[in-house]
Amino acid sequence: MKNRQNEQEIAKKVTLVGAFWDTILGLAKIFAGYFSQSQALIADGIHSLSDLVTDVFVYISANNSHAEPDEEHPYGHRRFETLTTVFLGIVLIIVALGIIIDALIHHQTPQITWYGIAALVLTLIVKESIFHYTKKAGEQINSKMLIANAWHSRSDAMSSIAVLAGLGGIYLGWPWADKVASIIVSLLIGKIAIEMILENIAELVDTAPDKKIIEQITQTANSLKNVMHPHDIRARSMAGRVHLDMHIHVPSHITVSEGHYISDKVIQAIKTQHPIVEDVLIHIDPEGVTHKDKKSPISFHERDQILADLGYILRRHNQYIDVNKTNLHYLTEGLEIDILANASNTNEGADLHTLDTMIQQDLASLNYVKKHRVLWQF
Repeated sequence: MKNRQNEQEIAKKVTLVGAFWDTILGLAKIFAGYFSQSQALIADGIHSLSDLVTDVFVYISANNSHAEPDEEHPYGHRRFETLTTVFLGIVLIIVALGIIIDALIHHQTPQITWYGIAALVLTLIVKESIFHYTKKAGEQINSKMLIANAWHSRSDAMSSIAVLAGLGGIYLGWPWADKVASIIVSLLIGKIAIEMILENIAELVDTAPDKKIIEQITQTANSLKNVMHPHDIRARSMAGRVHLDMHIHVPSHITVSEGHYISDKVIQAIKTQHPIVEDVLIHIDPEGVTHKDKKSPISFHERDQILADLGYILRRHNQYIDVNKTNLHYLTEGLEIDILANASNTNEGADLHTLDTMIQQDLASLNYVKKHRVLWQF
């Protein structure tokens, strides 16, 4: 709970800082572009203000995507972040198209002014600083949305370089350079937007995370004692966080509670060593069991039927045997059972070896059991 709140506060704080500077820079470049009649500088200013629009959406998404899971959203709300990022990409494509159309329609010759160049240089310095600040925060809380927004900020700095190049071309007597610079700005915006959309659509359709991540997680599980052959691994991403399903083999004769304990150890190890993993579901397979997609050649009896058969076969031993405590082992080779017998409930002076032999003889009639053991408790 505290971790989610901390992530939310970091995302909101970083976004507000970026929004403040986007406003200052956007207005400064638009005014400078207007007075110097530079379409490229105006386009760059619009780009900065488009960053402000994205900041608003990022802020709203950060306020919702880090909310705790509820009945209607049992896996949490992180997909709000993914959807927001896709929407922002669409907005940026519209902005890019608008800049290209504006550059092709208007035919004013821009003037090179000191305040126009100053606005661009200021953009380079501020936007690169915002990029590193936002990207570091995004990596800290593992937010793809913040990282994408950071690269969006850097695209503003890159577009400013293109505009400077265009103004330099005009200074050299190439009046068309300003339009070329505007088109370069729009292409930069469009490229980032398309990459943003494709990456997050892949997440929305549950595309598996990078194979290296899965390999590292598998190695972590494999390194634990009594954990063998992690397999049937399925994973999907949700706003940069991994949700994982994994099957593992454990020793075939352990108890249900020990298997549960081992699965908890695996979950804890994976989450500790791989903070990107938010949720893990472990399925326990006894060592040597048939793969789930292969039909088992053995048809096993259910526990109720087996206990009923044991209750009848061992009826003369019910004084010291509670068949309900019998352990069943469904293995590829066949069914094995462990009978628990309480020595303290036998008649005084009874020979346990003789009783054990009698139990074994009675169990021999249970022809669907491959192996049986009598475990005496004292």
